[in-house]
Amino acid sequence: MAEERKNNPPHRSVSQDWDSVEMERYWKPIFDKYDSDKDGTIPLRYLKSILKSGEELRHDFPDEVIEEVLEWADINNDGLLSYDEFLRMVHARELGENRPRFQRIVRFAALAVVPKNQQAITVRRYIEEYNCYPPPIFLLLISLIEIGIFIYYCVKYGELSASGPVPIGSVLIYNPRRRYEAWRYLTYMFIHAGGVHIFFNLLIQLLLGVPLEMVHKWWRVMLVYLGGVVAGSLGSSLSDPATFLAGASGGVYALISAHLANVIINFKEMTFGWVRLLSILLFAGTDIGVALYARYVEDENSRTSYAAHFAGALAGLMIGLVCLRNLRVKKWEQILGWTLFAVYCLLMLFAILWNVFYTSYYPKQEYGSLWEE
Repeated sequence: MAEERKNNPPHRSVSQDWDSVEMERYWKPIFDKYDSDKDGTIPLRYLKSILKSGEELRHDFPDEVIEEVLEWADINNDGLLSYDEFLRMVHARELGENRPRFQRIVRFAALAVVPKNQQAITVRRYIEEYNCYPPPIFLLLISLIEIGIFIYYCVKYGELSASGPVPIGSVLIYNPRRRYEAWRYLTYMFIHAGGVHIFFNLLIQLLLGVPLEMVHKWWRVMLVYLGGVVAGSLGSSLSDPATFLAGASGGVYALISAHLANVIINFKEMTFGWVRLLSILLFAGTDIGVALYARYVEDENSRTSYAAHFAGALAGLMIGLVCLRNLRVKKWEQILGWTLFAVYCLLMLFAILWNVFYTSYYPKQEYGSLWEE
């Protein structure tokens, strides 16, 4: 039995039966192995050099423990790691199954949207900073509002189909003949052209957006989402000036592209990287196919634009590196992020000025009551 426990250290098989003596029996020899001068401490610089130069340290420690030690070990900022500090970090990892429920939820969220080499730090830092005021429910609230409005128009028009109803008389939809009602550039996200349209938008909002909120905080995700929504309407107004626009695809594709960029940059470190990539591409291909059908096949009077998909995706790439936090920011990522953000701002300014001053490009405006027909 003793030999079996020796061959199965606690970080490979978590067990609540391990007491402090058994923890000491396994971890003390490992600590002493790196305490070369036998003074009871390990210089963090030495520990990091071993980690960077070979696989020996990785053989003894799981990646999660390495992350914990390097991030938290030097509590008193003396550049040294004591055995007590080391053991406390290891033991904290072993008690993972007893963490509060919220911590386990956040860890699950991190597994969904954060590279493996950042998950340990991300979970701990976010738990420390999280204050529940307000909780990460931005996209949940948006989804509920979208569902409520969709049901309202289904009842009003007495229709429910894969591609309908399309409430072109709504005060919320982007109407190219009422561009002076500026709120439509944002509120079109609450209107959806049929059951398939709202289903795909809600699917990605909840499956990808909520985990992103838990890891990156709700307001960061909100900035990316709304930035994509506005980019979608402005982009559509330039490329498809006479077409209505409905749906949250601009915001949804901003989230997708921001996450996709993270998946590609950290592809080797992402859990199930190929599965994530193929799933995103499958979703995007299906959704864009539906949008193209709605644009070119549906009745001319109820056609809606698909340009918001591409404009939103482009916006997500441009603002995602700045708005979504990266706990390990490299210099080139910082420069690239702010450069893309500046380009995004310039493009938005250009689109706004175009809408304001180049009125002959658009259909004649219809003035009158705001009430729906």
